[in-house]
Amino acid sequence: MSCRRTHRLPGVAHPRRRSRALALVATLAAAGALGACREAKRPGEPPRDVLLITVDTLRADHVTYWNYPRPTTNLGFGEAEWISGRALAIDDLAGQGVAFANAFAPRGQTFPSVATLMTGATPFEHGSVDNRDRLRDDVVTLAERLGEAGFATGGFTANRLLVPGSGIEQGFDRFFPAAEQVLAYFGDPNRDRDRDVLAAASEWVTAQRAAEPDRPTFTWVHLMGPHLPYDPAPLGDTDFAAQFVDPYYEGEADGSREFLDAAYAEDRPLSGLDVQQVVSYYDAEIARVNRLLNGFLYVYGRIDEPDGVRPLERTLLVFAADHGEELYQRNRYWAHSKSVYSSVLHVPLFFRHPKSLTGRRVMAELVTLADVAPTICDWFELEPPNDASGRSLLPTFYENDPREFAPSPAFGHWRDSIFTVRTEHWRLVWNPDGVQPDDPPAGPYHVPPLALYDLERDPLELVDCAAAHPKVVAKLLDQLQQWIASQPVDRERQRELGADRAAALEALGYIDGDEARRAGAETRADPEDGAE
Repeated sequence: MSCRRTHRLPGVAHPRRRSRALALVATLAAAGALGACREAKRPGEPPRDVLLITVDTLRADHVTYWNYPRPTTNLGFGEAEWISGRALAIDDLAGQGVAFANAFAPRGQTFPSVATLMTGATPFEHGSVDNRDRLRDDVVTLAERLGEAGFATGGFTANRLLVPGSGIEQGFDRFFPAAEQVLAYFGDPNRDRDRDVLAAASEWVTAQRAAEPDRPTFTWVHLMGPHLPYDPAPLGDTDFAAQFVDPYYEGEADGSREFLDAAYAEDRPLSGLDVQQVVSYYDAEIARVNRLLNGFLYVYGRIDEPDGVRPLERTLLVFAADHGEELYQRNRYWAHSKSVYSSVLHVPLFFRHPKSLTGRRVMAELVTLADVAPTICDWFELEPPNDASGRSLLPTFYENDPREFAPSPAFGHWRDSIFTVRTEHWRLVWNPDGVQPDDPPAGPYHVPPLALYDLERDPLELVDCAAAHPKVVAKLLDQLQQWIASQPVDRERQRELGADRAAALEALGYIDGDEARRAGAETRADPEDGAE
């Protein structure tokens, strides 16, 4: 339960709303809940600043802290560096905070997912279901909410989709690249955009601290490293590719778009050695981002400054990815936008503030990127940006927080055509119209009409077991249908999906033809016509 009233997006029905029969009970409970919210005491000192780091195309299971065997995000720091504050690799930061082992993006595309992270709303709720969709002006962003609270706000992105004019810049005092810089900046193939972004962010933070030393800051940096092409440039004497690729490999596979797009378009089979070589270039890109972030945080944290000020100690640091990468796991596909599987939707997420948050914790709860903005706002006792699907994660951090954090599935989709639901044990993929995603690059990407994956036996989601578990399918389809009904999806489209769900259950033998027809008829009835 939220302790504050928030603005609801037009047309959004909250997925956890109660029936009118419970309205009186909820009203009577509200006073007690509000009192509990006021009385809850969080340990330690509250943070002053916020630093949000997002990395494009970073699979959770390729982060060393998430049990990946290669040192993509580990720089080998020990306890001494931890104590001195010099352990600033991604693994160290995650270990100093609270990490979520089961965090999920809603889409395999940057703009819808980042918009979800910044607003607390699903793509259907904030309206940007595709990379081509602009964020609506009436949707409130995290930067706007923090700016209203007095924060100086700076956004710095290396992705050409996250630029002024897209709507994602709403609420930022400083945004890089600025509107007049976009064409030249992204038109220069020789620019090291990740380094430029971090340099611009460092310059802004330093200047802001000097100009208004008592004003809190919200800094957002978005880096592109692991995105195609996988071609990590050296940093000084450090050759990241050489650290990961096989020097004895004799094939033609590399991380270039030319090779990977051609192989995919031609449906060309690659050997295990070919795949491993390409994945090695991808891993090297992650390692490069890790090194860049380590250097940036050294400057941001003023690690060697003699004045004793340690800005990282008073900063709430949040780290996430917008989505992952398929990496040839299915359909001989390397990229991300066509996928609704965990290879793409499972993302790293952690929160770090040592002065108020006990670190070295990994949480098992299923959470989503929609939960990030409400959590940050809750930390500063602010209203979430929008009254939408996202919810604060603080009840999972603090045992003395009286609010319940009820288990909830993670939902994802490809446009409004393919849907997926992820629970602790299962993933269901539902493609009622038999659509085959047509995002670039050109090439085949088969998504079955209906598939169920047992995550304990099949963590890579490769073996469909729907026929063996019709009751599980029925339950998950029902959850999907309820979620779709809670979203501002076109009403006629919702009716079509209801009929398609009944047909899917009939095909599995879970209901007979008469039941399927009745279910379809019930779904086609407008729930607002004569409903209480």
